[in-house]
Order: sequence, then structure tokens, then C-alpha cells
Amino acid sequence: MDDQVELNRYLYELQGYLVIEDVLSPAQVERLNELLDEHLPPIPDDWRERAKQAPRGIYDYYRFGVAGGSYASGPGFLDFGQAFVDLIDHPRTMEILRFQLGDAFRLDRIFGMRMREGFPSGRLHSDYGASEPFTGAEPGKLYKQPAYQALHGFAVAAFNLTDAGPETGGLCCIPGSHNAQITLPKTIRDGTHTDVVICPRAPAGSVTLFSEATTHGTLAWKANHERRSILYKYCASQLTWSRTRVLPPEGAALTDRQRLLFDEPAGAKWFFPSLFEASTT
Repeated sequence: MDDQVELNRYLYELQGYLVIEDVLSPAQVERLNELLDEHLPPIPDDWRERAKQAPRGIYDYYRFGVAGGSYASGPGFLDFGQAFVDLIDHPRTMEILRFQLGDAFRLDRIFGMRMREGFPSGRLHSDYGASEPFTGAEPGKLYKQPAYQALHGFAVAAFNLTDAGPETGGLCCIPGSHNAQITLPKTIRDGTHTDVVICPRAPAGSVTLFSEATTHGTLAWKANHERRSILYKYCASQLTWSRTRVLPPEGAALTDRQRLLFDEPAGAKWFFPSLFEASTT
């Protein structure tokens, strides 16, 4: 194991998130943005008024290319071009995903996020751990995680196609919160106590990885360029978020490992083989 891999693993386990820069080349970033320009309409100037009438409110403007999870089955933004498909098993992300999820995991849901100047903050949340909505954890009391509840079995790789960071807004999180044994206090969730929340610097071409147990959200967008991130969400092979699935686009060129990432949930090694065996890479 080289020193950088060792450091990345340490920081990821410590913080619950990690930004790796220069994962995508400038040419890849340019191509992905070109494809988004071809498939996405401009965000209208009257987005505030339109969002009030939209079925999901502002989230209908935040999100694009959704598939799986809380949305219908389909290819989502993978249908925009092979360049998006090629990222589902990028070697730099697989390195950290294997560290967290083991040798057998699958692509569970996807969506893109875009924001223009003035878009508001999104709510802090975590889908697993003490602050997950349905645990019943009592505020200010230690929460002992039951064995039947998932904790670190879900992870996210967010590829950043434009610059983001403290000056612009975008993805934010509470470092170390993936291991918290006390539910998120209301004073932090409602934004009256924010000094523990950070907005990582994530330049175009970087990928931000985080556990779904890490408390995360979105800070208001302050830049005059559009925020663009594409999120690939993975889970251990025996887990799933919902009944809907990410489906491969028709005609996409897939490797054996990429085909396996679209497979149905099943027990690791018993019914779902390693993603890292020679026959699948």
C-alpha cells in the first residue's frame, strides 16, 4: 500500500468524507459539461416562483437525471452519454468504496445536482446512524445502534464538474458525524449553530466521497457560475435503499464489473461475487 492510499483511508475513516482532486482530466470535465448542456434546459430566471408550484419544490431544480431510490427505475443521467457510464467504476473511487463496502457492492441510486446563484441551503441530514429519521433516538442521549440497522453500508461518490467550496457553497457536512452516537441537535439542524458544519473545497475534476451516515447537506450557492455535481450512490451488495433500480442505458458499452454494479441485491460472496476478481475487472 502506498503512502497516499494509506493517508486517504485514514482521513476517510476519521472524517466520514474525502475530496480527491484531479480525478477527471480537464478534457473529461469539458465533455461531461457539454453533454449536460445538450440535455438540460437552462434554469429559468423566475425559478423562485416556479419552485413554489413544482411537485418537489426547489428539489425539482436542484436535481436532474435521477434514477432509483426515491425515484423511478431507469438509467437517469447515464442516458446522457457513455462518458457518464464510464464513471460508475472509476478506479480512484473504487479504491475508497472497497475500503468502506468490501469487495461486493452495487450501484443503488443516482442523481445530478445543479444550482445557480441565490439557490437556498438544503437541510442537514443523514440516512443512517443515530440521526437517521426513524431510529427514535432521544436528543442528548447515547444511542446504541441495533444490530439490524444499517450504518456504514452506503457510500456516495460525487464528481464535481464546476468549482465548489467555502466561497461558493454546495456540499457541506459535519466531519466525524458518521460515528456519532447522539442524534443531531435541533440547533445545528435549523442553522442557529453552524460552526461545526464545513463546506469542503472541491474543484472541478475532483470527487467527493462520503458515507451516507455522515451528516451532510447543501449550503446556499453564492457563485455566478452554475454548480454541477453528479452523484453515484453505492451500497453493500446485500442492501438496498428502495425497490427501484438504476438501469443501464440501452446500447451502453459495459465491462463485466460494470454489469455487476447494476445487479440485484444479494449476499456478498455467496450470490454476489467480488467486483475485484480478475474475471470482472
